Amino acid sequence: MDEFFHISQTRLYCAGNYTWNPLITTPPALYIISMPLCGGYERYANSILLFFAIPAFCRFRRMFVREDVWLTVSIVGSLPILMASSVIFYTDLLSLTTVIWGFSIGNPVVSAAFFLVAILTRQTNIVWAAIYAFSVLASKVDVSRPKFENLKRLIFTAFSLWPFVGLAAGFLVFLYLNNFQIVLGDAKAHEPKFHVAQFFYMILFCAAHTWTQILPNLLSHLSHLTDLKALCLQAVIAVLVYQFSYDHPYLLADNRHFTFYIWRRFLSNPVMRATLAPLYTFSARFMSLSTPSVHVFHKFLFVFASLLVLVPAHLFEMRYYIVPYVIWRLATVNNRRKSLLALELVSQVTLFLVVFCLFLFKTFEWPNEPGIKQRFMF
Repeated sequence: MDEFFHISQTRLYCAGNYTWNPLITTPPALYIISMPLCGGYERYANSILLFFAIPAFCRFRRMFVREDVWLTVSIVGSLPILMASSVIFYTDLLSLTTVIWGFSIGNPVVSAAFFLVAILTRQTNIVWAAIYAFSVLASKVDVSRPKFENLKRLIFTAFSLWPFVGLAAGFLVFLYLNNFQIVLGDAKAHEPKFHVAQFFYMILFCAAHTWTQILPNLLSHLSHLTDLKALCLQAVIAVLVYQFSYDHPYLLADNRHFTFYIWRRFLSNPVMRATLAPLYTFSARFMSLSTPSVHVFHKFLFVFASLLVLVPAHLFEMRYYIVPYVIWRLATVNNRRKSLLALELVSQVTLFLVVFCLFLFKTFEWPNEPGIKQRFMF
């Protein structure tokens, strides 16, 4: 588990040793903010972050939908993989919280400050920062106004986004100094691939965790799978997933993670991956229809950003899907039946408890590391 590396690096910082562990791939924001908790209390950092995450989720939700705010935020916060990675010393909650705050703040300087922390937590968050800046620019275009007036509005807005220009420039400098590699360490194990299947895994992940919202319109969603356009789309997706899906040495070597078993028993078979194309199409349609208050242009930006973040990732890792899931789920319009929301929340919490019990009590040992307990986790 990566927690060992994160805690070790934090304790080095606390001791005044700022040498970098070459096996760590992400920047040190979490280590820096956790330094006051050194000495066995590092995990409390995520407990503190939770109090910052909740208002960010509420604020972001109200930007799109004003109904069921607290219940939807509770559902998002109880995402099993997010909860599981938050009870240990992982970067996911800090990354997510700062990204959502960045999107939720109208002031460009404050927003850029949050995105800066997000990027210093996980480099790929530069994509979400760029999407925010671009969406702000695009929102100033009004086709009903004269072209010259639109141009003036764009120029004025572009100047107000100077902090994001600074972020972009700083990121380019980082890439130059880091030999044009996005990861800080272990670069050979994290070389980018054209891993298109990652995007479709994310879509399926989002829909699966929102299964109760699918139920009322299940037959309608299924009926559209036989449309000519849907069939053509499924064929294209099947080819892409069949051709551009990869395993990874870390995935194949680590049987602590559930992705090891998902890959070994299902996704390692190219035909099996391709035959899931109807599910990907089904999930994509559901996700799009669930966000009627989101402009089609912003849906395009979401898809584009998700592709940029996920497709280059060689490793099949469900934690990569947390930010796209949360952004999408907070913008969805829920079914009017509160019982379905309650069931969604219960199912999320139940799944987390099952996984957490496995983590705590279902330990095992590797033959090459006798006496060391290994634990199941996402």
